[in-house]
Amino acid sequence: MLRGLGRIAIWTVLGLLLLRGALVEPGAGAPPPRQSTEGVDPASAAFAVRFARTYLTDPSAAALAPFLAEGVQVGNGHPPESGAGEVAQAEVSGAEDLGGGRWVLTVAAELRDARVLDLAVPIVREKAGEVAALGAPSIVAAPGSAGADSSERPQSLAGPDAGAIGELVSKFLPEYVSASDAGSLSYLLAPGAAVAPLGGAVALEALTGVTQLGSGEGPSRVLIAAARVSDPASGAAYPVAYRLEVMKAGGRWYVAGVQGAAS
Repeated sequence: MLRGLGRIAIWTVLGLLLLRGALVEPGAGAPPPRQSTEGVDPASAAFAVRFARTYLTDPSAAALAPFLAEGVQVGNGHPPESGAGEVAQAEVSGAEDLGGGRWVLTVAAELRDARVLDLAVPIVREKAGEVAALGAPSIVAAPGSAGADSSERPQSLAGPDAGAIGELVSKFLPEYVSASDAGSLSYLLAPGAAVAPLGGAVALEALTGVTQLGSGEGPSRVLIAAARVSDPASGAAYPVAYRLEVMKAGGRWYVAGVQGAAS
């Protein structure tokens, strides 16, 4: 009789456990999903990782030239000090399809000093196995999108507002790179815009150029802000390019968004 009661108790417990499992909300307790990399072919992912590794190891124009699409040029950087900032591993952690064979792949690079740098790498792929970078990556605060359309050649800032736009970028970019509080950017952002700054992950050495995509002189434009940043921990310097969306309101120019940045 005791043996029979023991069996009943065991089956009762098992039944309760199965019932509890059926009632638990699907996915509860699961880790949050990572940004999707669906649609990224292995060749493009491998290219982005190789480019990111080279960029962090030797950001000189000569080292990066073999990765670039025809006609694309980037600024010159210098490598980190011996042993500093070495890449332990890197992988594609996010992707965005911009259409026309253009993608922005976010590469998470884990350095041997335990830091992680996220690089938004703009690429173009025309045929299987044919991949090229459309320019320098962005060192971003979180996975996101960045890069410029290869068919839209950057042009000089147009119209009488060119000076005001250039002044806005010269104020915004240093604050974006160094600030740790998003509120520090509020005076420079358009109403309703939100951008997470880098918080000193890198240091801005110089703003090397500001151009716009297209030749329009309207109150809303897309800019390419080329700059040079350095890694305080390793001493390396990198050429970067940020795509800024700017707009004019109430007689002033504001930054409406930074592609490649968390918002």
